[in-house]
Amino acid sequence: MALKYNILCGLLLICLAGCGEATYKVTGTVKFDDGSPVTLGFVSFDSDKLSFTAPIDAQGHYASPGVKGKGIPSGIYRVSLSGTTKVTNVPDARGQLTQGPTEETVAKKFRSPETSGLTFEAKSGGPKTFDVTVEKPGK
Repeated sequence: MALKYNILCGLLLICLAGCGEATYKVTGTVKFDDGSPVTLGFVSFDSDKLSFTAPIDAQGHYASPGVKGKGIPSGIYRVSLSGTTKVTNVPDARGQLTQGPTEETVAKKFRSPETSGLTFEAKSGGPKTFDVTVEKPGK
């Protein structure tokens, strides 16, 4: 009887240690409405409990790192984006190089999860790719 109890407890502990909440890697591409890629910026996934941010590469691709690089947990996320021009160093009044100004390349509405209108649901069997098309500022 004690052996069965010990085996049952051991299996329960193994399950509890290895049976965490499912996570999902989300990848995608961020493009402007003219088809050109957003080449620098971030994609953010926000829920009431968690927030994850993934960098956008020079081809417009991103991959959500999520929890310990394993993806984002199940749930509905509000999505926002930022896009900027590459920052160059410029000389200041003393001739010292300092970071130059950045310019937002993504329309303002996409920069906030409250105004972007973008949502993503991470769930079993759901999409693992989330491609986004954004507008440039001034549109």
